[in-house]
Amino acid sequence: MTSTAVIHIGSYAPKDDSSSSTGSNVATVVQAPTKESLPSCLSTANNNNMKPEALSSISIYLQYDELLTHYDSLALASLVPYLVPHGSVSVHVVMSSTSNNNNNAKKMDWGIIMTSFVLAGLKAQSEQRQTDGGRVFTAQKAAVPPVASSAPMRLNLGAKKSNKVTLNLDDDDDDDQIDEDDLLLNGGNSSGMLAPPPTIDMEARSKAAAADDCGGRKACDDCTCGRKEREAADEEEKKTADLPHPKSSCGNCAKGDAFRCAGCPYLGKPAFKEGEEHLVLKLDDDV
Repeated sequence: MTSTAVIHIGSYAPKDDSSSSTGSNVATVVQAPTKESLPSCLSTANNNNMKPEALSSISIYLQYDELLTHYDSLALASLVPYLVPHGSVSVHVVMSSTSNNNNNAKKMDWGIIMTSFVLAGLKAQSEQRQTDGGRVFTAQKAAVPPVASSAPMRLNLGAKKSNKVTLNLDDDDDDDQIDEDDLLLNGGNSSGMLAPPPTIDMEARSKAAAADDCGGRKACDDCTCGRKEREAADEEEKKTADLPHPKSSCGNCAKGDAFRCAGCPYLGKPAFKEGEEHLVLKLDDDV
């Protein structure tokens, strides 16, 4: 004779004995008045005589109004070990007389019960809707997977054949070896290897870069290589060199702008030594 367990959560009280009537099975009725007492309600039942895999089914009853406050989705995992393989779990949510049955049932998130099935490792079976708006959720415990056989394996450790390998250390034949130079030179051989790239003369390349890259033509109007600026600077230098340098009548032209007259031709230029007024400094950035 198999046994079942009926758990009444919170203030649920059956109107009759229908919740504890299980036909030929022996039903154990357990009370779980609080949410915290639900995980351990079976372990404390029958003077702690409840053994694992002793129940064929577990039926849980609770009021609709106490579903969110008294039902613990994690507690069901503590009750599953008491079920036999393929044992069933049913959660009965009963609508109270004070509840607006159908309207409240539509607003309720029933996922808390389905989540408890998943966390407990149960396979959901069905969901029944009662005429008063209540619900009955049923799930089943999976069967225990078969344990792999641990029979010892026999190994055939017969006689092994020994293969002898003879090495000839006096063989000086190098015909099978590849000359590294031949791989690079590819001189008259049929190996198909590519020759190394030609040597680059860096000095010749630097001279070519410094040469006129415009082919002797005039600098472009939108020149970006700097040739137009260099030609303009050279022309300005030639004009400056060709002009006759004025002689100072006051003797203060070489001292700087602080000592020069208002009409001095050297205004804006740095101080210089006498006889060096024709020198032009190139302050171009060489970086």
